[in-house]
Amino acid sequence: MEVIWIKNGIFPEFKEEKCCAIGNFDGVHLGHQELIKKCKSFSYKSAVLTFYPHPFTLLKGINPYRQLAPINHKVKIIESLGVDYLFIVEFTKEIADMPKELFITNLKKLGIVSVVCGYDFTFGRKAEGNVVDLKENFDFHEIPKFQLDNVRVSTTYIKELLYSGEIKRANLMLGRNFSIIGKVVHGKSVGHLLGFPTANIDYGIYYLPRGGVYAVRVHYCGKIYLGMANIGYNPTIDFSEEIKLEVNIFSFNDNIYGEELEICFLDRIRAERKFESRSDLVNQLITDKNKILELYGGDSL
Repeated sequence: MEVIWIKNGIFPEFKEEKCCAIGNFDGVHLGHQELIKKCKSFSYKSAVLTFYPHPFTLLKGINPYRQLAPINHKVKIIESLGVDYLFIVEFTKEIADMPKELFITNLKKLGIVSVVCGYDFTFGRKAEGNVVDLKENFDFHEIPKFQLDNVRVSTTYIKELLYSGEIKRANLMLGRNFSIIGKVVHGKSVGHLLGFPTANIDYGIYYLPRGGVYAVRVHYCGKIYLGMANIGYNPTIDFSEEIKLEVNIFSFNDNIYGEELEICFLDRIRAERKFESRSDLVNQLITDKNKILELYGGDSL
């Protein structure tokens, strides 16, 4: 996949004809995948056009705007779907204020002759452009709202599921396990003292699931490990003012500070809570680990 960044509102010119799916694609969930699948069904080269940073950062002043898949992760997922081109438009005030006619002209510059988008897609200054304008200028294909179990699949709904800790349901809507890619940063090594060494993950602008203990699979250097993750404030020992993501990787002892991991969430095991003593906490961690091993394979402690 060729990734093309479009900065300063300058759209390059391409002669090769493309069918392009347009949108924010946060999470690249099942609904987004339907757009891309449709885009790839034609004889044109396939393309996706998205924006960075997320438009809400500018339009709603939400900074950071927490996402299911920040840009680097989004690129990785879209590439896995076999797309030929990915256009990433730097979302600035100039782009936000661009008249719909100029936006359409710029799409044509990219060699886009066919467009796929959702039924409610808008674009241009004050969202003045819509599917009617696209139909007038392109071979246009509108994708109706995508539903799973009679519920519309959307980024907002998936975030609601994560907020509620319903990770399995969120994974169904995503069409993959929700995951976070981040570097291992130094902590206070409390996990080592408890016999459960943890990797502290810099989760950046990811939208985090509800606090608690999760069964996870950890991708590192081409290998996959089972583990358990905790999202929370460490209320029993070493309380943290900021929410932390820590991962105990089973059957793993390497020094990985500064390394990048992908943490894939499988199931929520329990809520985070404060224990009366260190030994109570350790006993609960043993129970948590054994439950995960029982559910997802391996030998118990």
